[in-house]
Amino acid sequence: MYLELAVRRFRCLNPECPKKTFAERLPDWLPTYARRTTRLTSVLRQVGFEVSAESGRRILRWFKIEVSGDTLLRLVKRTVIAPSTTSTVVGIDDWALRKGHHYGTVIVDQETHQVVELLKGRSAEGVQSWFKAHPEVEVVTRDRSPEYRNALTTSAPQAQQVLDRWHLLQNLRQLAERVIVSAYSRLKKLPIPPELLPKRLMLPRPERKQKQMAASRQRRLDLYNEIQRLKQAGVSAANVALHLHRNYYTVRFYYNAPEFPERMPGRGPHSHLRSHLDYLEQRFAEGCDNSTELYRELQARGYPATQGPVAAWLRARRLQAGEDPRLVHTNLPLTNSSSILPSSYKLSWFIVLPPGKLTEEELALLGHLRHDAVIDQFYELAQAFRQMVTQRLVEHLDDWLKIAASSPLKTVRFFGKFLQDEYRFIRAALEHEWSNGQTEGQINRLKFIKRQMYGRASFQLLRQKVLYHPGST
Repeated sequence: MYLELAVRRFRCLNPECPKKTFAERLPDWLPTYARRTTRLTSVLRQVGFEVSAESGRRILRWFKIEVSGDTLLRLVKRTVIAPSTTSTVVGIDDWALRKGHHYGTVIVDQETHQVVELLKGRSAEGVQSWFKAHPEVEVVTRDRSPEYRNALTTSAPQAQQVLDRWHLLQNLRQLAERVIVSAYSRLKKLPIPPELLPKRLMLPRPERKQKQMAASRQRRLDLYNEIQRLKQAGVSAANVALHLHRNYYTVRFYYNAPEFPERMPGRGPHSHLRSHLDYLEQRFAEGCDNSTELYRELQARGYPATQGPVAAWLRARRLQAGEDPRLVHTNLPLTNSSSILPSSYKLSWFIVLPPGKLTEEELALLGHLRHDAVIDQFYELAQAFRQMVTQRLVEHLDDWLKIAASSPLKTVRFFGKFLQDEYRFIRAALEHEWSNGQTEGQINRLKFIKRQMYGRASFQLLRQKVLYHPGST
């Protein structure tokens, strides 16, 4: 499609002018030597910023606009982003350009909810230069990163640092998991009340599966022993991860565990039967022992899985009742469960969540755990900390720290020492309404933009897209 445009041509009357004639210009909608109008260029630019270049090309094709992905990229890269006015309240956090290798820092205006700057790296040196150039910043929200704390203390002493309350609650959940891990073997020995006994039956695992699980456990045990050996030698968790070429969070979990954390067995092969167990028991008591017939009846009741779990349940039920001599003579042990306890990770949520968010079954299990005196004491302490942070009860902070300092648990005393080291920043978090929630949201937006371009965008292109917002040019 072509647009034929008739314009006027003028003659210059100045004999000294090198231009004898010139055509009429239309700068408002058609720049000089342009191949498209200003309005079309704005549309292409907006599409280029909203989606990836190739996605934009495919979308525009449906609107009869033929353009290449490279053209959209050029428009995005050539766009001049107007400098934003820096707020007095900003949030700072790190993000991964390539996880485990390259990181960056995002700075967000907490009042306008706009990204102010994207910096390469997350070290103190890169952050200091930006804050030195912006002395107007009065409040900075951050996580517990020591790099950011040192950078802000040096380059922005006038700014009030506010720790993010969500990260404090996350630290509490991690502390709860460490406490549960240290007490797990003791918790498994607590007498199980009848109402908590599981209703499901499990057949023993095949010998091949048991050997695989034993080999896996031995590998984890060897890793735990090696980590503990390096810990005794004074090596930090981060350096242990680098030395062993292991994930840092896995190393930190074993590093802080006072004893080897055993894994709990997974769900039985018939987990979809949980809502149908009462019906199966009724039919078995009535004399129905045909797995195909039971399977068809369960399908009519909405059972979504295959017949295999039904047959497995029926074999286990026959073995329990002593009705199948072929199974009895195998001498395979039958257990309802090796433990009612879920993983330490899941139990840690029972400790830190408010009781109103737990189901009746979870509340019953929590009550079972609280028969242990140490867990009961820690539960009260964890709930007090959660209420203090969520309700911003700054007047309770000093009392909580005193109780934590006298706790019989080493991990709790260490956690209290961490809070004491950043006392004024935590107190500011309870006194001010500001948090790092908006910063975390902008990082989610950044990740979305990065994935739109399949993670292959350069830092400059990613920065251009993140800083852009309609009206910024």
